[in-house]
Amino acid sequence: MRKILQPRVLIGALVGLIALYALVGFILLPYLIKSYVVPTVSEQIKHPILLRDAAFNPFALSVRLTGLEVQEQNETPMLGFEELFVNVSAASLFLQKMAFDEIHLTMPFVAAKVNSDGKLNLMSLVPPEDEKAQPSPQPAGEPKKLMPVQIDLLDIGKGIIEYRDDSKPRPVVIDVVPFGIVLRNFSTVQVEGSENAHAFTAEIGKNGKISWEGNIFLEPLESDGQLNVSGIRLKVLYQAVQEQFQFDVNQGDLGLSASYHFDLRGQTPQVTVKNGKVSIDDLTIVERGGIDPVVTVPVFNVEGIQLDLHQQTIDVAKVHSADARFDVWMAPNGVVNYQTLFTPVGGKETTGPPSSTNAKPEKPAKPWTITVDEVGLKNYHASYEDRTLAKPAHVDIDAMNLTVKDVQIPFKKPLPVDLSLKLNETGSIGVKGTVTVEPVTADADLKLEHIEIRPFQPYLDQFLNADVRDGAIDLDGAVHFAKEHANAPMVQFQGNLGVGQLAVAEKNVLTDAVAWKALNINRIVLDVEPTAVKIAEIVWQEPSAQIVIGSDGTLNFSRLAVSSPPTDQAPAQKKPGGDQPQTKPAEPVPVTIDQVKLVKLAATFEDQSIDPKVKTGLTDFGGTIKGLSSKQLKKADVNLAGKVGRTAPFKIVGKINPLSEDAFTDVVITLAGMDLRPGGPYSGKYVGYGLSKGKLSLDLKYKVSQKILEAENLVHVDQLTFGEKTNSPDATSLPVPLVVGLLKDRKGQIEIDMPIRGNLNDPDFKYGKVVISTLLNLLTKVVASPFSLMGKLVPGGGEDEEGLQFIEFQPGSASLTDEDMKKLEALETALDERAGLRLDVKGTFDTTLDRTALQTRKLHEQLLEMSGKSRGATGDTLSSRDEQRLIEKLYAKLPSPDSTMTESTQPTIEEMKQRVAAAITISDAELEALARQRGEAVRDLLLESGRLTDQRVVLLDSGAAESGHEKVRTQLALAAGS
Repeated sequence: MRKILQPRVLIGALVGLIALYALVGFILLPYLIKSYVVPTVSEQIKHPILLRDAAFNPFALSVRLTGLEVQEQNETPMLGFEELFVNVSAASLFLQKMAFDEIHLTMPFVAAKVNSDGKLNLMSLVPPEDEKAQPSPQPAGEPKKLMPVQIDLLDIGKGIIEYRDDSKPRPVVIDVVPFGIVLRNFSTVQVEGSENAHAFTAEIGKNGKISWEGNIFLEPLESDGQLNVSGIRLKVLYQAVQEQFQFDVNQGDLGLSASYHFDLRGQTPQVTVKNGKVSIDDLTIVERGGIDPVVTVPVFNVEGIQLDLHQQTIDVAKVHSADARFDVWMAPNGVVNYQTLFTPVGGKETTGPPSSTNAKPEKPAKPWTITVDEVGLKNYHASYEDRTLAKPAHVDIDAMNLTVKDVQIPFKKPLPVDLSLKLNETGSIGVKGTVTVEPVTADADLKLEHIEIRPFQPYLDQFLNADVRDGAIDLDGAVHFAKEHANAPMVQFQGNLGVGQLAVAEKNVLTDAVAWKALNINRIVLDVEPTAVKIAEIVWQEPSAQIVIGSDGTLNFSRLAVSSPPTDQAPAQKKPGGDQPQTKPAEPVPVTIDQVKLVKLAATFEDQSIDPKVKTGLTDFGGTIKGLSSKQLKKADVNLAGKVGRTAPFKIVGKINPLSEDAFTDVVITLAGMDLRPGGPYSGKYVGYGLSKGKLSLDLKYKVSQKILEAENLVHVDQLTFGEKTNSPDATSLPVPLVVGLLKDRKGQIEIDMPIRGNLNDPDFKYGKVVISTLLNLLTKVVASPFSLMGKLVPGGGEDEEGLQFIEFQPGSASLTDEDMKKLEALETALDERAGLRLDVKGTFDTTLDRTALQTRKLHEQLLEMSGKSRGATGDTLSSRDEQRLIEKLYAKLPSPDSTMTESTQPTIEEMKQRVAAAITISDAELEALARQRGEAVRDLLLESGRLTDQRVVLLDSGAAESGHEKVRTQLALAAGS
């Protein structure tokens, strides 16, 4: 025993033990690791494992493994590292904890792959369920605590993670190269006053970087730290979900930074985040397979994020984004491209298990409170194209700035909103006010400046066959909207609306059909639901219209509206079951317009369907309409005036009420001295004569009440003079010169009065047609009965038509009676009033009446001569005895009567007188001379006073008179001429 305790022996034994310890540590243990441990683990996981070298330093208590690879069956590396160095602290031998001075892991790598069947290669390293070791049962009672772990330095450097998913139609590849982790003074148990700071860094992709600094404790779990993420390519992250959408992320970097603290020591977890920031830079989204981006967001930042899990609050200082651009279009099928891009592909609604009807309702969870101090979008741009139209419409938004402040969720107070943008380069829109989300209300000042109408032409093409060449809309006012509006309108607007510099032209026509300088609707008060309109003033400045009848006879304005295609839809059939309940008619919208002001309206009328074309116009037309209202008893005052053909005054004065259900009109329209010469082509075509001169004046009175129209149309034409006859095939068959001569007085004026009355509810009543029909009937009547009009010209009523158109003479006489002389004086007066008329006098004779009268006269003269008395002497009458004697003498000279006559038929003196007279010969020349004498008698009497000239009374060739009358009628006829 003494020998054993001798120093030499002890030293030798100690040296031997040390040598044995060194031999086991330096040689045997590495050998066992390479020869037994590695093959055993490889067999268990059924994957080849390669280890290039293993070393153990028993004195430093460190192990070093080099070149470890876990391979797949095809010898492709799955995971491993270049070197692992672990230095165990000597304290682990004496204290109840695992302590490491340092752990270094160099170039660790993981090659994770998901095959086409959706299986992850790393899962093959996990043994099947039936081969897993059953965990030993834990004794009841307090859970066993883990052995404390302490690491003075953990350093993982140059790590590589490769991930590839071949189960997707488009393989997903994500590489994290390199990454590193540095932990200093790590301990699973918090030690007061100890320095426990750790760090982690990793690079993802080319510029992506993740870093973390802080401390962490496992028992109890608690951590404080600062996390920074920068340059993470969204394209890489998006690969995980790219098959669920129809867009690609071409560019974009994600950044994140925040300080945090979490603590699981209490009953509820404590998590707070301070000074958080999330940023997305240079985001670009394109259609799947596309090139041009549909979304571009250069900058999107969420700053000043504060989160408290226990309080369930999230506070954000600012959300800021700038210079973004969105390209939107609506496809021909009516679907917006963003709907297709951002709607998940093949998404199915999932329905949870049916809830039990007996289950107690859960207490609603406390809602999170989210506040955002300010949301700011700067210089946003958007382009919209509507491809549903025949010609796509383009709308561009530029320089859009949006600021929303004091956002709080749940929404409890109004949100201040300030929006401004440029529309289609020239226009601007500004909205500034407040919006309340629950319930939805909005109060804002709205301002639109110079919103051009032309970019919206494709929408107008659906309704107009015209081009809007110019024009812009301006609007300035305040709007209020309330979704819940029990005792108030849903929408209220107060402000001004204007449309300036409008120019509308028919397609493929150079001139504007409608244009104006400005249309301003001032001080509008508009309510919706219920609807009411109040307008202080409407000012229409310098409107102009080009009214053109084309060569085909169609009006240009009739072509401006797109005609609706004919529908084959059958009329709705009345459903069986009796009469349908009648719906109550909607209440009329209350409308009030204090004043409408018209300034310098100009209208040009051109008829190209006639050659030469007709052109005239209305200029300087303006005035006011005051007091328009939909109230039944309210009447508006109309006072409008202008000039036709630049010289003829045109006025409209009166009262109207067009907005009420029972429209009321009581106006006077006057036109003074409009030159008719510009309408000469119409005269040549439809009248048959050119037009040398003439002026038209109108005095029209219209009154409409309860749909009954009462119109007085007084037409005055001055100095109407026709030119040469045109022989137009379209000319009227009426004797136009005669009509004019009948109507035109000695001063050269024509007056036509046409009163018209009709019911506007009658579908057959068309005012224009009624006017034309009335005029034609009047002219036809004048032509058919000209002397009826002449009789009305005689003071005191004059003669009727039948009395003036002929003069009656006693048979055989050319002398005028007193009655005839009065008739001719009346006719002379009428002719004096109608300087354009000529009276044609035709002397006539009646062969029977005049011949008998002339024979009787000649017999009387012959008897006087036989008695020795001269004609014309005093006492030219014969006594009965002398007359009987002379007649018998003359009778005896007559040829013997028919032999069949007997003595009993001896004629009486009267019969003998008739036979003697009948034997007297009256030649036709004598009859014609009598007719001329009658005509001359009429003419001479008409010319006697000198009021009529020879040219006004023309003696026609004599002729036979109309038979069947007791007296001989000399015919009078009226004709045009002077």
